[in-house]
Amino acid sequence: MRRLRYDAPMTRRALLLASLALAALPAFTAAVAGPAKTLKGQVVCGGCWDEVADRKKDPYGTKADLECAAKCEKNGVAAALAVEEGKDFRLYELAPGAFKPEGRGWLKYIGKRVEATGSVDDAAKKPRFTVDALKVVEK
Repeated sequence: MRRLRYDAPMTRRALLLASLALAALPAFTAAVAGPAKTLKGQVVCGGCWDEVADRKKDPYGTKADLECAAKCEKNGVAAALAVEEGKDFRLYELAPGAFKPEGRGWLKYIGKRVEATGSVDDAAKKPRFTVDALKVVEK
């Protein structure tokens, strides 16, 4: 039986192709996630949002909403970005990307209107928004 040498031409080609594939992986995952998108909306608790039928008549951000959001965050309920679309709102579950929220989660931003830049993943069970930049536009 013949032993393969690591300096054999086929082995070098295979190693080169494998390293090129690994180098291209970040670009591929960025392309799958989609282009950068900027959304304007309000950071809300994904669990508390649905407790009120019409958020246009009863806006999010009351003392009860903020207390509920603090409890939900401790229990691992994801924060979301509520983006107004016509007569309704669309919720995007928030995930940290290049932007990392201060502290344990998004609680500092709950109830605030923000402008967030990142990528949308609609393939997930719930639409997910990976945040690369975030700016509070109104308190």
